[in-house]
Amino acid sequence: MVFHPAISLTEQIADHLGQQIITGQLQPAERIQELRVAAALGVSRGSVREALLILESRHLVEIVPRRGAMVSRLEAAEICNFSELYADLLNLFFSKIAAQSSAVPTRSGAFTRLAAAVAEITEAIAMSDVERVLGGQRDFVAAGLDALDNYYLVAVLRGLIPAASRLAHLAACHADFDARDTLRYHQALFAAIDQGDAPRVSELVSAHGRREARLASESLGLKNFSDASAGLSRGVA
Repeated sequence: MVFHPAISLTEQIADHLGQQIITGQLQPAERIQELRVAAALGVSRGSVREALLILESRHLVEIVPRRGAMVSRLEAAEICNFSELYADLLNLFFSKIAAQSSAVPTRSGAFTRLAAAVAEITEAIAMSDVERVLGGQRDFVAAGLDALDNYYLVAVLRGLIPAASRLAHLAACHADFDARDTLRYHQALFAAIDQGDAPRVSELVSAHGRREARLASESLGLKNFSDASAGLSRGVA
């Protein structure tokens, strides 16, 4: 791993470990041993410990007293709860971006970045590069973060994006995953945002979130996902 001085060492370690968790190189409930990581990366144990705290705030790591850090578990109910919350936040987020249509300079900057993310997904599919497809999906959400004047919503979304990326990677491991569905979703969502069609935004985001959660759960072999999802819809999960 090559470290860059412009980014703090702790953040670089967190990004490195986080990417291993997101892509499945580190599995749910797997222990992360500070000494082993420190030795492998050539950094201090204290720096690794601070990085693990960052990963805990990103919902990728659980730190258990007297047991240390482990990769966050993924159970059916947890995936359902996360997906519902994330979809609700994205609905609010993209609806607010669409509502900024009267603020032309702000809108044009955000929409240019949204369009660039869709173009990235399109090119990635042409190259059969699933990792780039997922990166474009992440970039599509990130595109509006700087343009939206809502500190708390932006802060919450930034904190959840790593966990959302982890779910997206799990979904991409499923045999039914088709990157073209991801492109069609983002093309339709971009059009709905452009037209200020909040109901359509909600429909698209909710449907995509449910499908991604199901694919991720089945990739993990969670057979009780349907029960957890039904319970959640009844408000009892």
